[in-house]
Amino acid sequence: MTRHRCNGPDCYKLLPEASLHGGRPRLYCSERCRSRHRRRSRGYDHLLKQREERTSSAAEERHRLRTAAYEVAREARRLAAVLDDEADRPRYEQPAWSDRWFGRPGPEAPYTRATLELVETVHQALAAAVAADRAAGRGWTEIGEALGVSADTAARRYRPADRH
Repeated sequence: MTRHRCNGPDCYKLLPEASLHGGRPRLYCSERCRSRHRRRSRGYDHLLKQREERTSSAAEERHRLRTAAYEVAREARRLAAVLDDEADRPRYEQPAWSDRWFGRPGPEAPYTRATLELVETVHQALAAAVAADRAAGRGWTEIGEALGVSADTAARRYRPADRH
């Protein structure tokens, strides 16, 4: 019969040979080794569970970021399409020229308003990017450096309202 070693963490003791009367073979050299193995495996399971939660959370945040990025692209394309359409018109039909010249009422500062909508969408995408980085395990210091602000300022600006 071959002799086996203890399954306890960092324990390499040989286990006694199995008895001739049969029964279940021992896995650990002592109760202490068995307890240490259980504690370690329980901790490992807990770490795996945390990692799985963080991974699924990171995937959700990346999805939100991707959606926000598409929204930014859509807003930018819309603004560019309007500007392209205006550029293709004759000069006398340009909105900046015709609205003032003929006294037509129009929205105040339409280019500025359209660009502000784009900037607001970019801010939403930035918030989604920060949330994705946090879900991936990045710290506020790292995020603050990327934003050019302190870790405290980054946390104050972008920490979710329910987690202050």
